[in-house]
Amino acid sequence: MSDYLSQDEIDSLLNGLSEGAGEGGASDERYKAIAPIFELFCKQASSVLGTAAARAVDVVYESCAKADYNAAKGKLPGNLIALTLSLVSGLEGDMYLIIDKKVVGVLVDLMMMGDGTAPYSDDAKDAISELFNQVMGAFSTALGADLGESVSAGNVAVSEFGFAAPPFDAASVDMGMAKFNVSGLVNSYIAVLIPNAFGDEIVATKVSKSSPAMADLNVGISQSEMDALTNMSMSNFGDSGGGGGSFGMSQFAPPPPPPRQSAYDGPRENIDLLLDVELDINIELGKSELSIKRILELAPGSIVELDKMAGEPVDLIVNNKVVAKGEVVVVDENFGIRVVSLVSAEDRVKSLK
Repeated sequence: MSDYLSQDEIDSLLNGLSEGAGEGGASDERYKAIAPIFELFCKQASSVLGTAAARAVDVVYESCAKADYNAAKGKLPGNLIALTLSLVSGLEGDMYLIIDKKVVGVLVDLMMMGDGTAPYSDDAKDAISELFNQVMGAFSTALGADLGESVSAGNVAVSEFGFAAPPFDAASVDMGMAKFNVSGLVNSYIAVLIPNAFGDEIVATKVSKSSPAMADLNVGISQSEMDALTNMSMSNFGDSGGGGGSFGMSQFAPPPPPPRQSAYDGPRENIDLLLDVELDINIELGKSELSIKRILELAPGSIVELDKMAGEPVDLIVNNKVVAKGEVVVVDENFGIRVVSLVSAEDRVKSLK
């Protein structure tokens, strides 16, 4: 797929953004940018929640549009809570997931190895917060891969919510709706509220990533810039070398990325002799010291506190030596880590002495 836009695509994009600016951001082009982000969230939530609950969990994208609280209330009529889902780098902003307390009770009970029949209680708030911290970790990793840059998530906060007195005016938020099913136990919905400011950032980021040339022109930053670009595309570039009135975007193409270099720059003839040697790799989430009495008291559902803070990178250990730090992710229902930093070659050599 080409990195550059045709004249028809430029006109379509500009028209969509202009309509959005005049109607509070409610345009088809806007939701074409936001919907894939919400769909990706639904996919990651299905995988992580299914693994934690040891039961099939389906979070199925249904729609993404301007918020309609009356429609949402019809699908979410019970007692509700809101989970604040934050992205703190790459994309920065908050989304608010609205979910029925009964569904939360089922998820937490299943996570604690119950049968999913326990009712919701205030004690479930911490558990559902930790559960969606895992969801956001997987989502931010997948989103970063999609955008081609590092994206990280903040801690999830839990609060009461009611459509009778929502914290946001419906005109100031976009809303994604998804079906939420837990095999044999739950058939419900969730809603995700996306404030317009965060929605604008998603649109701008998706536009810039889909066309580096358009990013250089800062399309979508202001109405005056969009008008200026429209005038240029219709007149100034009509007789350019682009041919037939097309916009000669290639002149704005970014330089190709430098070739990827190996992290190892020593003599190849020596390291090549070891390439088939197998090594044990372990991931250390954290450590804890417990008394024998405390260990004997452990039972299903017990929580063991580790010496690392939530969100802190875990250690990747090769033959008992830390060689890298990473973030825990879930890939196709398997746990893994995404390497975020490597121990320097000098420090690795020192650790072997």
